[in-house]
Amino acid sequence: MLVPGVFLGASAHAACLTLASHPDGKPLAQLEAPGASPAFSIRYVHSVTRTPVVERYRVDGTSIEETEIRFSQHGPGLPTAADADGAWRREGDTMVVSMHRRFDSIALRVHADQKWRLAIDGDPRPVDLAQWGNRAVSLAARPGACQAGPGASGLR
Repeated sequence: MLVPGVFLGASAHAACLTLASHPDGKPLAQLEAPGASPAFSIRYVHSVTRTPVVERYRVDGTSIEETEIRFSQHGPGLPTAADADGAWRREGDTMVVSMHRRFDSIALRVHADQKWRLAIDGDPRPVDLAQWGNRAVSLAARPGACQAGPGASGLR
């Protein structure tokens, strides 16, 4: 299923994000992230603290780099200190941790009550990651525009 993003023409620098069922790898959707340094965020409500968390990422070739995480209340699974090359700071009531964590793919356990959303930078239409049910999904990236596969269609 092709998910339309913000299209700025045929950009050689765009990235295609692929969402798949995890761990079986069944394709769920593709999202195009435009620009020379494609970026996106994943937002959710923390399962224990019930407070918002925002994780920021950028795509570098086939790698996904986590660059920042923001939260107002610490909970299980959230950083307690910055990585060696990162920084920890407060912005008002928000804790901000910058980092350079690289992943080939990211596995997420999504549940509708946590309001999981993926937003491509520049696109005001976030994708509801729980629209395929409460499940594990994986997210991977590759350089270039998304290619519509058999049965691909728009989704929002």
